[in-house]
Parts: sequence; C-alpha cells; structure tokens
Amino acid sequence: MRNGFSVSSSSEFVNEIRDDAREALFHYHATACFRPGRGLRAWTRPAILGRIKSARRFALDLADGWQDHPADPQPQEHTPLDLALAAVGVCSLKTAIAGGSARGITFDSIEMVVSAEVQPQEEDFLPTARVRRIAYDITTRSDADAGLIEEVTRQILDRSPNHRTVKDTTELHFHAGERELGWSPTAIPAGTSGGRTVRRHVKWISGTQFESAGLDADGCRLPLRVDEAKQFAGVDWAPNPQEYVVLALAAELASLAAREQEAATGSAGTWSVHAHGLLDLRGLMLVDPAAAVGFQTIGCTVDRPAGLGAAEADRYFRTAVERSALVELLALPHPVEVRLSSDERETLRAAAGR
Repeated sequence: MRNGFSVSSSSEFVNEIRDDAREALFHYHATACFRPGRGLRAWTRPAILGRIKSARRFALDLADGWQDHPADPQPQEHTPLDLALAAVGVCSLKTAIAGGSARGITFDSIEMVVSAEVQPQEEDFLPTARVRRIAYDITTRSDADAGLIEEVTRQILDRSPNHRTVKDTTELHFHAGERELGWSPTAIPAGTSGGRTVRRHVKWISGTQFESAGLDADGCRLPLRVDEAKQFAGVDWAPNPQEYVVLALAAELASLAAREQEAATGSAGTWSVHAHGLLDLRGLMLVDPAAAVGFQTIGCTVDRPAGLGAAEADRYFRTAVERSALVELLALPHPVEVRLSSDERETLRAAAGR
C-alpha cells in the first residue's frame, strides 16, 4: 500500500482483464428529474463493474440555472457544470496518485484548480455556454524529484478516463423511448473572444477520497465528495468521477428540456433523463491499445412529461441536446493545459496534444 492505493491489487486486476475482457467493462448509470416548483434532482443507480453489480445510490439537489435565481451571489446548490469539472479534476489527480504510487512516490499532498474558459451563448446562462479550453493547475508535495513528478503528470494526459473524454472525441447517443434522435454538436466559432472562467478546487484526502469546492463568488462553494465503490478500494463515501459525468449530463438535459417546453408553451412538465456511460478499462490499464481510455459511449434516454406528444417532446429534447454545454464538452475535443508546481516551484508547462 502507498498513498492508500494497493499496487498489487492493480496488477491482479490487469491479469483478470487479460483473461476475460468482460471484467474490464464498467457501466455507470444515473437519472435526473426536473419537476416544476420542486427543481432539479439527480441520483446514481447501480453500477456494473465487470461482473460485479455495485449498489450505488447517491442523490444531489442541483441548481438548474434558470428557475433557481441565477443572480444569487452565493447559491447553495451545485450546477451540472460544477459536477463535470469536479469529475475531470478528480479523475486526473487520481490517475497521478495511482501512477505515482506504482513508481514509489509518497505524496504529502496533491491538489488542483481546474478551470474552464466558457463562452456564453446567452447572457449569464452557463448551461448553454461553449467551453473553449480547460486548464489544470496542480500543486504537489512529495519525496520525488521534479523529473519523476513530470513523468507521472504526463500520465494524466494519457491515462485519465475523464480527461481523455474531454480531450478526445466521444460517441454520444440520445433516445426518446426506442427512437434515436439525430443531432449535431455545435462547436464554438473559431476566434470568438470574451467569455468567463469557472474554477473549482480539487483536494486529495486519502486513498480514493477527494473533495472539490467552487472558487468563484457566483458559484457554489460547498464541497462535493468523490470516492470509489468498496470493491475498488473506496468506502462508498460518494459518487466516483465517472458517475459524476453521467449525473451532470442527465441533469443538464432534463433541465434544458423543461426550459424549452416552458419557453414554447408557458409551462414545463416533469422531465426525466436516464444516462449510461460505458468505460473499457483495457485502455486505461494498457491491456488493449485499441481500447479508448475515455468513455467508449455515453447514452441518454428521455421520459417525456405526461400529456405531451411525442413529436413535441422530441423537439424540445433535441433542442436541449444541441444547446447543452456538457454535450458539447463531452462530444467534441477540447484543448487542455496542464501546469504543475512542486514545492512551490513550477516544473512543467505542457499543453495536451503536443
């Protein structure tokens, strides 16, 4: 054991997925529901981790950004974008710690500020903004020299599933019942200037436990907890980084679909979105170089409000998909800049994809 990670267990897992590829397929599930007058709520559902069914059940009340008084200077609920940035930051730090543990590094501490430069498409409304770039500012204190820390940091770029989901193109699918809805992601136009930056602090506690808190005056500063299932060295303290991704996407789409219905009809019904993300750990564990490190696919299925026709529901949901900040963030590749400081001295500036 080092830094709360069992290096021998990782080696055993590699052997298992070499023998049976099904052991490497991890399915993460979440549902989000928007109810008029009651707001936005999202929760995890049981995860399938190889051959293991893990009874994951964590629920979050979230800010929807349009019904929850977005001008509130200190909102008490996180937004879907908060969840997504925390997921990306924690996954990257976890990869660095796991890689460092395998190389004999003992971390005294490791933390990150993950920031997203966003271009709003509507004034002061982040759920339809476009993310232009992501940056990680990582600070480590350990017994390792700068060269080894730099090497471990590069692993973030190559082997962090959520980082690669943001950096690479990811396959997304959207359904209404059995029907798949056609859609086209819209990237931010080249050369667009202006915008704002959203930042979150990510702190490692121990082992697979992390916390992430907002840093901006107009964002939620309450911490989000992050952890793994007991089957994978966690204590079931909170959702894991991949679960936060599907939670965030389901929540944003449920909220935006309700907003589209209200804009068209004057009132919104109850919208539910079920999200499923598939991760193949053969890519992460370097067992199969053809396997993607990030999510293989992410799919969302919508349940339309009672009394709303299928054609109208499809139109509202498709518009929500096309306008969603998180759909664009996950589906299209984004530049990521990594800056590392070790013992208060900067040792690395690298742009992802160089």
